[in-house]
Amino acid sequence: MLRTIAILGWFRLRRVGLFGLALLLYPLRAAAFQPEAVILIMPFEDHSYFRGSWDISRGIPQVLGELLQQSRNIVVLPLLDSLLTAGADGAALSEAQVLRIGDAAGADLVVNGTIRNFSIKRFNAGNPFFGGYTSYTALVEVEIQLLQPLSGSQVGAAAGKAEITDRELGLTLLGKPTRKETALLELNEIPFGVERFRQTIIGKVTLDALQQLAKEIEAKASPPRALQQEEPKILSLEGKEGFVNLGLADKVEAGHKFVVYSRREVKQIGVVQIVEVLAQHFSRILVLEGQENIEVEDVLAPP
Repeated sequence: MLRTIAILGWFRLRRVGLFGLALLLYPLRAAAFQPEAVILIMPFEDHSYFRGSWDISRGIPQVLGELLQQSRNIVVLPLLDSLLTAGADGAALSEAQVLRIGDAAGADLVVNGTIRNFSIKRFNAGNPFFGGYTSYTALVEVEIQLLQPLSGSQVGAAAGKAEITDRELGLTLLGKPTRKETALLELNEIPFGVERFRQTIIGKVTLDALQQLAKEIEAKASPPRALQQEEPKILSLEGKEGFVNLGLADKVEAGHKFVVYSRREVKQIGVVQIVEVLAQHFSRILVLEGQENIEVEDVLAPP
């Protein structure tokens, strides 16, 4: 995981880094657009014993973020170097510290992760000095935890795993590697995550494992499309807080966002977020956009 953030580094983050994030998100707010989820992905802890030149603790989260960003309703915050200021004791960040970082950054979900396996293994058959058969097996296994600053707790976990064996390297002659094997031996020269990397055996399994995780994150971040409640609406509102007639029976969770439509003019007027699910059809909400326009009985719909 990340190194402990020094107190000085933390205040520098709040004064400089978060200002940059605010500028990044300003165009979204100015356009009255509220994504289903704003996600911050922390560097992953590497338990794979990978000895190559790639920094997979940063590279894998970056590729995962690119996959999530393909969803038009998800915003992935950039990872700031000021988050990674090393502490003197070298200890990992606690869950509480990560939640505070996510909350200060304005994230709906924070993704923590551990890389369990990231390897390419070579298998030889025959006499290596005269000729033989060579194949490679690539394995990538990543586990993640989803932390929600709104509730201050972990709200989900998932694992992505993929494995491929390339049996098309062919016969070697007098110990000389084939052209394809030579390309594999030069993998470290390819920048991590680029299109050329994604076409390699390790790139393909990396993409496969991370696509599995992206689907899990998207499912957690997105409100259900089919609601049991036939007429989702605002029940009461006082300032930025209120209640809606959606709850456990509708499979909504804290953090889910809903667009608000005026019951009079049938146009989008705001966005609310579920803060706490209280009953089968009853939840507490916070208004994110359009407080001055939203009224009781206005209609709710997924983004």
